[in-house]
Amino acid sequence: MKLIPIAVFAIVVSLVFADGAKTKGETFQTDVKESKKPLIAGSKYSIWIPESTLSVQCIFAINMRGAGRYLFEQDQEWRALAKRTHSAILFCEFEAHGVQENGYGQSMLEACDQFAIEVNRPELKHAPFVLWGHSMGGRVAQDFVRFQPSRVLAFHIALRANPSDAEFMQEEANSIKVPGLYLMGEVDRKPEDIRKHFHHSREAKSPRAWIWLPGQSHWPRGMHFKKNETNQKDWRAWAANDVVIPWTEAMIRLRLPTGGIAKQKPVKLRSIKIEEGWLGSIDSGALASYSKFEGDKSTASWYPNREIANAWFKFTFQSRKQRQ
Repeated sequence: MKLIPIAVFAIVVSLVFADGAKTKGETFQTDVKESKKPLIAGSKYSIWIPESTLSVQCIFAINMRGAGRYLFEQDQEWRALAKRTHSAILFCEFEAHGVQENGYGQSMLEACDQFAIEVNRPELKHAPFVLWGHSMGGRVAQDFVRFQPSRVLAFHIALRANPSDAEFMQEEANSIKVPGLYLMGEVDRKPEDIRKHFHHSREAKSPRAWIWLPGQSHWPRGMHFKKNETNQKDWRAWAANDVVIPWTEAMIRLRLPTGGIAKQKPVKLRSIKIEEGWLGSIDSGALASYSKFEGDKSTASWYPNREIANAWFKFTFQSRKQRQ
């Protein structure tokens, strides 16, 4: 497969970058062919690699058109995060309700294998994923954690819409250990089973957080499947970048091996020590270090440190008061 390099000069899309700073990088594309044995689903993939990245340490795997494509192509803050953490951003073209039974999970792995060869970046074959999926794409992220938990550094489920059967909602012990964010619209408020999924994981002491997005529905304002008229302010409020970006950066720092990843070997991710984190009450916003939290630890959101816990409180509770 011949790759088409595309020089990317990311536009400024946040007040954070009002000084004109830009994150440069290069985009490559590959096409995974369908296979029956082994079962691999066919799909197109794009990967963006920041300029001057000597070795990719992590892959942000983004799924779902609309919001997912916007994040991949236009969110300057995610690109800056990729630059800081020596990460690549992978966009998966397919749309599916899961990845285990239909070959899409294996397709994602095959895409990384192909990119490893085609762009001469052998580390892509084993670099761990940070998964992000909106709506049905949230099911993809959720199911990939079940499919290959050892490959997942962290995941984000953004406003997953439709309920799932009981089997799909089950998690094995290794999956429950994977850190995650559940980003749910305060107006959307669905479905109930994903809330149970979060509570079950927290009862098992999983390093995960539930974040209500104040005033948000299923899509960013001005966006849907076939239109993108959202502005940067509305996008940031919906995507919760003020919390999600620092949380993701902290997870990368906590989970990657201290010496970085080896180019030719699977990565052994470090486990999270939840006792060293902070907890926040989803209902009241009460915050405390893990040992000093006075509420029910099993229903509270977990955060890696005080700064990110405070960022969540400011994003969720202070912005809610400002709208009242």
